[in-house]
Amino acid sequence: CPANAKQLCVQTHTIEQILHRMMKESDNLYAETMFYHIGLTKGKPSTATKAKAVLEALLRKIGLAKSPHRFADGSGLSLYNYVSAEIEVGFLRYAFNNPDIYSNLLPALPVAAVDGTLEKRMARTPAAGNVHAKTGTLAGINSLAGYCTAANGHQLCFSIMNQGIMSSGAAKNFQNMVCAELCK
Repeated sequence: CPANAKQLCVQTHTIEQILHRMMKESDNLYAETMFYHIGLTKGKPSTATKAKAVLEALLRKIGLAKSPHRFADGSGLSLYNYVSAEIEVGFLRYAFNNPDIYSNLLPALPVAAVDGTLEKRMARTPAAGNVHAKTGTLAGINSLAGYCTAANGHQLCFSIMNQGIMSSGAAKNFQNMVCAELCK
């Protein structure tokens, strides 16, 4: 910044606003920015290496550091990412057990047959209005991870990963059926 630069305004957003855009609208730029933001906990300037270190520390904390994985970016768009369903469920369980995290995460997740990337999915099934989950899509890969409440009242977290698929429609239909079964 030049020495004579003047600040004209400051615009801030709440974590709820950021998570809403990142999760419900599946905004990859917001996800990548959040990734670098967590890297700031390791000092300025933030780097991908620092952000990965924060994620690695969380994996150690929840006991999944030895599970095969690789974090390449924050948006999930890199083909060099590798995260198992076990790790996703571990992160979801950790969030559920930490009310400060869960109270921000749950309302930010798309809701089946209601809004976001799940608005047109799972209508007229037990999953409608019940499943709160994030989609993930790359060529040949389609995934869904989140929370639902079973008919017996138990809170469940789940991760469904379809790989090597030719039709994302078929993968989504499979995920929809699994979610409907989880909610029965």
